[in-house]
Amino acid sequence: MLTGLATATFPDGSTPAVIDVVRVAANLFSAGQETTVRLLSTVLKVLAERPDIQRLLREDRGLVPKFIEKTLRMESPVKGDFRLSKVPTTVGGVDIPAGTTVMVLNGAANRDPRRFEDPSTFDPRRRDARQHIAFGRGIHTCPGAPLTRAETRVGLERLLDRTVHGPADARRYRYLPTFVLRGLTDLHLEFTPAGEDIR
Repeated sequence: MLTGLATATFPDGSTPAVIDVVRVAANLFSAGQETTVRLLSTVLKVLAERPDIQRLLREDRGLVPKFIEKTLRMESPVKGDFRLSKVPTTVGGVDIPAGTTVMVLNGAANRDPRRFEDPSTFDPRRRDARQHIAFGRGIHTCPGAPLTRAETRVGLERLLDRTVHGPADARRYRYLPTFVLRGLTDLHLEFTPAGEDIR
């Protein structure tokens, strides 16, 4: 990806300014780290609060990917993003002129009752687990989404192998005060070793 940025050219053959390439690269690094950290900490918070889900995942590790997707839908690490309206349009009864910057709220879309039956229910066994826009859609899909999913899955599986989370009343947390990212600045949990063969 970095090679593509470094060798990019515009349709007219010109090249982007070096500072613009550096800014895009820095954004990729930052966004990649932030989404994984925010998602993994939220996954751990959910497990500490929901011993029933923790038990379910211990009994059926095949549900771990669906659990991660459900966490993405319910607690997306990205609250929203900005888009530019190229043409006049209407969204939710509001007229949006061409050239208007609009903030798209992923979390609201991911809980839309027109799209999700019982949208506030957290059940990793639901079939619609991956039908969310936590990582955007189309040309705006996050290029690091597969890596974030993989890192979160591996981290979660290792923690399930080695520890038991909880009790729920022992956890303390605080959310990041920002309108773009949703994540924790602090997460305090109690862990108990899962067995004697912990490495």
